[in-house]
Amino acid sequence: MHKSPPRTKEQAQQFLRSLGLLKQRRVLEGTEREQVLTMLSLVESKVTNNQRFWTETWRVGNTIYHLTTGEGIDELEEVTEDE
Repeated sequence: MHKSPPRTKEQAQQFLRSLGLLKQRRVLEGTEREQVLTMLSLVESKVTNNQRFWTETWRVGNTIYHLTTGEGIDELEEVTEDE
């Protein structure tokens, strides 16, 4: 069965959000990174490992943080949903 396209702005935003297309990503660096890591140390995280990289993930409100480390990478990414 074919689904009709979104007809309103709200329907379009809901459709794009369901596809993950309204998320903004940025890598935190410097002082901001250190401050956020300090805050995140107080929150429970989930850790995954694929033998080359470790990823620690936190959810704080509507924001998700991913700290990825391993083989030449040490990156803290902030993912927020664009309204």
